[in-house]
Amino acid sequence: MSSARSILILYGSQSGNSEEVAIQTGKAASNHNLNPIVRAMDEISISEIPKQTRVLVCCSTWGDGEQPDNAEDLWEAANNEDIGSLDGLHFSVLALGDTSYDLFCESGKEWDNWFESKGATRIHDRVDCDVDYEELAQSWSDAVLVKMAQIEDREIVSDSDAIDVSTDVEVPEVVIDAPVTKEKPGKSEWSAKNPYTSYLTENFILNGEGSGKETRHIVFDLGDSGLEYKAGDALGVIPICPPEIVSELLSIGGFSGDEEVETNLGVCNLREALSTRYEVHRVSKKWIENLGSKVSGDGSIEIKIVNRNRVSTKDGVSLISWEGTGEDDDTPPGYQQIMSPNDSKEELWKKLTSDSKEMEDYIWTRDYIDTLRDFSDLKFSPQEFIDGMDRLKPRLYSIASSPEHEPGTVHLTVGIVRYNHHDRDRAGLTTGYLSDRCLPRVTPIGVFMSPTRSFILPENGDIDCIMVGPGTGIAPFRAFLQQRDINGDNGRNWLFFGDWTESGENYYKEEMQDWKDRGILDKHDLAWSRDGSEKVYVQHLMKKNGSEIWNWIDGGGYFYVCGDKSRMAKDVHQTLIDICSEHGEMSPDEAKSFVEDVMMKKEKRYLRDVY
Repeated sequence: MSSARSILILYGSQSGNSEEVAIQTGKAASNHNLNPIVRAMDEISISEIPKQTRVLVCCSTWGDGEQPDNAEDLWEAANNEDIGSLDGLHFSVLALGDTSYDLFCESGKEWDNWFESKGATRIHDRVDCDVDYEELAQSWSDAVLVKMAQIEDREIVSDSDAIDVSTDVEVPEVVIDAPVTKEKPGKSEWSAKNPYTSYLTENFILNGEGSGKETRHIVFDLGDSGLEYKAGDALGVIPICPPEIVSELLSIGGFSGDEEVETNLGVCNLREALSTRYEVHRVSKKWIENLGSKVSGDGSIEIKIVNRNRVSTKDGVSLISWEGTGEDDDTPPGYQQIMSPNDSKEELWKKLTSDSKEMEDYIWTRDYIDTLRDFSDLKFSPQEFIDGMDRLKPRLYSIASSPEHEPGTVHLTVGIVRYNHHDRDRAGLTTGYLSDRCLPRVTPIGVFMSPTRSFILPENGDIDCIMVGPGTGIAPFRAFLQQRDINGDNGRNWLFFGDWTESGENYYKEEMQDWKDRGILDKHDLAWSRDGSEKVYVQHLMKKNGSEIWNWIDGGGYFYVCGDKSRMAKDVHQTLIDICSEHGEMSPDEAKSFVEDVMMKKEKRYLRDVY
């Protein structure tokens, strides 16, 4: 049941961070004489919102600015059901995101705007958090609970107005005046914070001879983990930083690696922190900003000499013998202070911290070794050395297998990132880890499942599917085709795939041919950008087949895209709009609305997995 002092705390969470914040906020609410009701967004109906006086929202952003999976249904209902005015409801939103993505904290912003549009009172401004969210989240929780506790209730909520827990979804026990618990029935014990230790069973290159790329097929053993997944899900992989980079950083800093430091996960030694808790392959903006006190003229240099003794190796005669504090005038004869601020370092720092574009360009090509060379001779304590570094984040990879086709294992299609900057050869943090340092059946690797409710096959197997997946974007469509084959689905399948050359990058050629021979893959269009005099991309083949694509879409077909969001996905998106305009006899604006509002949002048959 609900009460006059109840506060509804909703969370939309993909990896567990928003859930954790909601739970901790719920626990803290009791200290303010509030009765917390903590719910995942898929554990409540939109009709319950107007019955509340106090609502807090903790919501992450997923994929291409999308709501997390457990928030999708509630968000759809919020935009399609008439719930009337929320006058009298007080709310605040905590948004979690990652500034490396274009639509930073988009889902939280959407909820914030929605509550405002319904007439609710924003009792505390929305707070947008980057990956280092804990401090901001705690400040938000502390401030908003004080304000919520001061609200005079409109009225005592009757039992008939209480939140209905007898809905179709399975929900945990209503929590009022009691600690909230994180575990939910059926929830996997494995997560980003508690990964399952897996091992590779296969790791081989897919490219043909002479290819300019390195693309690998990597297979993980699920053992007795109980981990489950479906076609369309992603696998989270926890990387470990390159030991050679960690060792060089310790050497530059003058550290042994045994020094204790405080991290977000507690105390550990410095080597462990640099290996498993922070990303050392790319310098962070915050870390550079923290250099200000060390490179600016406002900083001070503290030198304290306790003793100095130099003895001749020839005859053992003492050449210098002095003891003192090193303070004021208590210094050895001829002593002169050195290491005054270096003007070039100061100017570089000022330039980077005053121009965001210069900062982005700088950090894009440099790791901490590069930056420590640019800002040479600076001294750090072990704690100063890690403060401001980005936390180590798991990487998510689209799964390239159906669990029914590949039982007990999970398959990935991974493009290995290799490049050279500033005369040093480098590799992607996780792709380099998987390709170069993870030995099959030897190296333990932390993994977890990241389920999706949005990038999925249609429930009706008779529906046609068009799939556009160039490069490693082919991964989920291999899983889709395996699953459609196992299901015996009658719907047609059309795959658009492309890469550099047919000889070097025609991934899973034999499997695709088998599906074609057996009628599983009805159409298979291939685009090679470097095989001819003109570059051919998947969008060119889409345009060429525009009339037939429209026939499939007009007949209720699904349209999927997986791969690079910066160029490919945008080009495919625009080409799809052009096709609908030309062959669906729509104006450009009508076609855009059809694709983005009808297919994507309303009917959910235009689905994207872009990165």
